[in-house]
Amino acid sequence: MNQRMCILLLLLLLIGCSTSKIIENDLMVEQYVLDRGYTIVQNEGIVHEYILDKKQLMEMPYVQYWSVQDVDPLMYVDEKISTSKFTVSGHPLDDNSKNENQQTNVYIMSSATGIIGGYSSPTHSEMNDGWVCTIDGQTLEQHTGISYSAWLEQWQDKYK
Repeated sequence: MNQRMCILLLLLLLIGCSTSKIIENDLMVEQYVLDRGYTIVQNEGIVHEYILDKKQLMEMPYVQYWSVQDVDPLMYVDEKISTSKFTVSGHPLDDNSKNENQQTNVYIMSSATGIIGGYSSPTHSEMNDGWVCTIDGQTLEQHTGISYSAWLEQWQDKYK
């Protein structure tokens, strides 16, 4: 009986610590969005998780997600990447002529080591097949300062 109680207590402690880390990460990600000056309309929490492998850097949609980050994705290969989704207002993409709702979806990517960055796209009543923007609404060309074709060639040379 004593052994069972010790095991149960240990499990409860582990679950409590795990839940505490999840809540802490959620608050950190939410604060990251608020620190950028956006008003959170909806927090959907983690919407996608995956272990990044180098092969994904040549596959859609991962090419899009990583193309507008300020970090080298190779630093995160073999790490679990969590993506949290927020609908926000007060974002530069709110004024996009195709953005009927005047709100923007912001996605924050994080790993066990912290926040990696994020990307954004206007909210639409229909699914959008366009390329994502930086977290602050810049296009790939604005973010990199080069054309898509030049960027693609550099990306393929580096990550193939």
